Amino acid sequence: MRKLIPIITFAVLLIFPGCHSKNKSAEIAGYEYTETLNEFNTAWQSKIGNWLEEGVECYGLVVAINAKKVPQRGKPVKAKVLRISENHIKMKALEDVNIAPIENCSNLGISKGETWNEDEAELFQTKEEAIAYLKKKGLFMKN
Repeated sequence: MRKLIPIITFAVLLIFPGCHSKNKSAEIAGYEYTETLNEFNTAWQSKIGNWLEEGVECYGLVVAINAKKVPQRGKPVKAKVLRISENHIKMKALEDVNIAPIENCSNLGISKGETWNEDEAELFQTKEEAIAYLKKKGLFMKN
């Protein structure tokens, strides 16, 4: 009986070819690929600049906010642009950043390898630019 089941299964597969198309040349010839460019909106482009593209290493911000959604303090984080879409920029942290007020507390911050969707376009080419932005907003937190 055990030998009969594989034989029946094989026979059924031969009788019903399923997804195997006999006209693959026509399918391939008729295939159309429409490339979609990963572009983010023009307002962000004017804010960030033309340097931003997928694969670029840059600096993002890790900002602590209070319960009322008001920013309290922040630090820059070295990151890599993974993907650019119309609504956000997918980022990956390349370093650990801790902005917790308590020493040795790692609950508040970002870890190396962690990803996030940047939707406010607060990205900078250099660490100095990121720090200057945080200082201007009164959020920069030294070590």
